[in-house]
Amino acid sequence: GIGGVMRPLPLIVVLYTSIAAGSFASTPPAPSLVPTVAVRHRAAVATAQPSASSASAQASIAEEPLQQQPRAIPTGPSPLGLLVLALGSFGGIALATKLLAPLSGAWVGGAKLVFAAAVAGVISRTCCAPLEMVSTVMMCRGDECGSMGEELADAWRHDGMSGLFKGNGANCLKVAPSRGTQFLVYEFVKRQMVAGAAAGAVLSAGNRLVAGGIAGMVAALLVYPLEVIKTMLTIYPEECKATPGGAIGCVIKAGGVRGLYAGVVPTLIAMFPYVGVEFMVYETLKRRWELWAGAPAGTLTIILLGAVGGACAQASAHPLDVIRRRLQLGNMARVSADGTQKPKPPYSNMVSGLYTVGKTEGLHVLFRGLGPACFEKVPSTAIGYYIYELMKRLLRVASV
Repeated sequence: GIGGVMRPLPLIVVLYTSIAAGSFASTPPAPSLVPTVAVRHRAAVATAQPSASSASAQASIAEEPLQQQPRAIPTGPSPLGLLVLALGSFGGIALATKLLAPLSGAWVGGAKLVFAAAVAGVISRTCCAPLEMVSTVMMCRGDECGSMGEELADAWRHDGMSGLFKGNGANCLKVAPSRGTQFLVYEFVKRQMVAGAAAGAVLSAGNRLVAGGIAGMVAALLVYPLEVIKTMLTIYPEECKATPGGAIGCVIKAGGVRGLYAGVVPTLIAMFPYVGVEFMVYETLKRRWELWAGAPAGTLTIILLGAVGGACAQASAHPLDVIRRRLQLGNMARVSADGTQKPKPPYSNMVSGLYTVGKTEGLHVLFRGLGPACFEKVPSTAIGYYIYELMKRLLRVASV
C-alpha cells in the first residue's frame, strides 16, 4: 500500500538533502597560483642573467615566498543544520504529495507529473554529482585531464567535499524544471499519438523515441542558460565566485547575453537522441517485461531497466555532448595544466567542432569522459526512474 511505498522515501530524501546542503555551502575561492609562478619565473631569469645587481636581486627574491599557499578546505553546514534541512525537505515533499494526491483533472495531472519528475531528477543527480563533475571536466579539458580516479582525488585534495559537488547547486536548479518539462511533454505527445491512432493501438518504440526526442528538445531550450551556468561553476568555480550569480556575470562579461545560449544548437540536436533513446529503451523494455512476467515491474526491474536506458542514451550522444560543453566555455580562455593560456576553441558550431576536435586532438577526445559519464548516468537514471515511479504511485497518476 501507500505506507509500504513510503518507507524508502525518507532515507533517500535525507541522503539527497545532506549532500545537496554541502554543495550549496559557500566556498571561499582558493588563493591564485599565478603569483607563485611569476616569482619562480623571475627567480630563474635573475639567476640566468648575472650582473652587478644580481646579488641584490636574488636577495630581494629570496625574501618572497616560493611555497604555494595551501588551499583552505571549505567547511559546510553543521550536522544539526543538515538534519533540519533533511527533515524540512521530507516534510515539504510529503505535504505537497498529500495535497496533490486526491486532486484530479488535466491540469492537476500535469502538475503531478512535473512534481514527480522534479523530485526524482534532483535526488538522482545529487546522489551522482561527483561523477557528473568529473565527466564535465574531462569532456571540457580533453587529454589535459587524468583518469576518473585522479580527478576525483584532486578535487577532494584541493576543495574537500564541496570540490566533489562543484556546480551541483546550479545543476539542481536546472534539473528540476528540465526533468519536469521532459516528462510532462513526453506524456502529452504520447497521449496525442494515442488519440490520433486506431482504437486499441499500442505505441511503438519509434513513437516513444519521437515523443522523448521532442520532450528533450523543449526542456533543453527552456532551461539552457542554467546548463551554461552549471558548466561554468564546474570548470571555473573560482572565477565565478562559486555562485550562480557570479557565473552569470562571467558569461555575460566574456560573451554578452548570447553567451548564455552558446552551444544551444548542438544541445538541441543531441537532446533528441539523448532523451528519446532513454525514454524509448526504458518504457519499451518495461512494457515487454510486464507482458512476459504478467505483473507490474518490481523495484529491482525498474532500477535495472533505468540503468540500461541511461547507458544507451549517454553512448548515443556523447560526442555532441563534448562539443556542446566546449561551446559553452568558448568565450573563456582555456588554461592548460602548466598555467599557460590556450587559444579559444577555433570553432563556433557543432559541425566544425566535431571536425576540428577530431582532427587536431584525435577522435578519442570526442569520447573523453564517456566512462565517468556512464558511471554517473547509469545509477542516476536508475535512481531517477525508481523515485519517479514511486512518486507516480503516491500521487495516483498513470502514464500512457
